[in-house]
Amino acid sequence: MKIKLLTCLLVAGLFSLQQVAAQNYIVIEDFEDPDGVTIPINNMTDGSVDDEDAFTVVENPAPDDVNSSSQVLQYLRAHDGNVWGGFWSIPWDPLEMDEMKYTHYHVWKPRITPVKFKIEGSDDTDDMEHESIDEQTIVEGWEHMAFHFPDAEGSYPVIAVMPDFIEPVDLDENILIYIDNIILSDSPEDPTAVSAELDELPVQLALRQNYPNPFNPATRITFELNHPQHVTLNVYNIQGQHITTLVDGERAAGQHDVTFDAGNLASGMYLYRLETPQRTITRAMTLIK
Repeated sequence: MKIKLLTCLLVAGLFSLQQVAAQNYIVIEDFEDPDGVTIPINNMTDGSVDDEDAFTVVENPAPDDVNSSSQVLQYLRAHDGNVWGGFWSIPWDPLEMDEMKYTHYHVWKPRITPVKFKIEGSDDTDDMEHESIDEQTIVEGWEHMAFHFPDAEGSYPVIAVMPDFIEPVDLDENILIYIDNIILSDSPEDPTAVSAELDELPVQLALRQNYPNPFNPATRITFELNHPQHVTLNVYNIQGQHITTLVDGERAAGQHDVTFDAGNLASGMYLYRLETPQRTITRAMTLIK
């Protein structure tokens, strides 16, 4: 199956590049936005389940040690759907895979079937599709799935997440599957399991979720530096227009807190972006008046 590229509104820089110990990773989507905003989700089921009903952001139905996230993506898998049932997406930024050649996601399923991930290239890169490195072994529990693309080079603007790839589909009724934490990294290890050990590791470059969030009219933004360096912290609206600069200059290693006052702004989603010579991290926040 060839997924067609569609034109969509892209918001640059929503990926959050982080480094924990020796692992670099980019969060493509974690479904944690309080307004339910996610990368574009395009249904591939072609069954009796309507597109608008197939995928919904919901509370994690079964938090555990593998995935304790608050929100996840619920997938209503049609019993008469395609063998490649799942979704395809044009993320906010293409996947750059010259150095990062692993993708990941967490999955919760009521049956054991092959789990796949597909990346689609531009004019100068080939499409690639792989099953998970390790087979699924858990039913009705969260499991980490990693996918290796050793031959990937360059930019891949389209992804496809296929958590239930089997022919025939062989279902008598629709089933629920849950998906979370879609990530690109340079290691097969679960990046979310590594990040849980942050308190035991030396301070790395980090941009924390603002608090409170949602907020009105002010919120605190915290970032951490592992060495002295020049940083800028800017705020943008969802269209990518610059709102204000909160930090622009040299800062010492350690934790820094900045207050953002949005008293003169309209309700809605805003992006805050930390830029250093090595890395850029962007997060979303919501103003409610």
